[in-house]
Amino acid sequence: GQVSCELSGEAPLSLVASSGGSYKVVTASALDREQACEHRVTVVARDRGRPALRSSRELVLEVSDVNDN
Repeated sequence: GQVSCELSGEAPLSLVASSGGSYKVVTASALDREQACEHRVTVVARDRGRPALRSSRELVLEVSDVNDN
């Protein structure tokens, strides 16, 4: 069946459909560790069945600072 995915949460990230029915989480803008050392988002996947099935998973993305020694 067909599955759709979406992100929920406050983060400069977006979800992009990839080949083979998979998705990628990509940055929508530059990440700055001084502003936030981590970002938490939830990926929600739904199918188009009846009844519709749904699954979610929280992602925690830790931001590294490239200027640290």
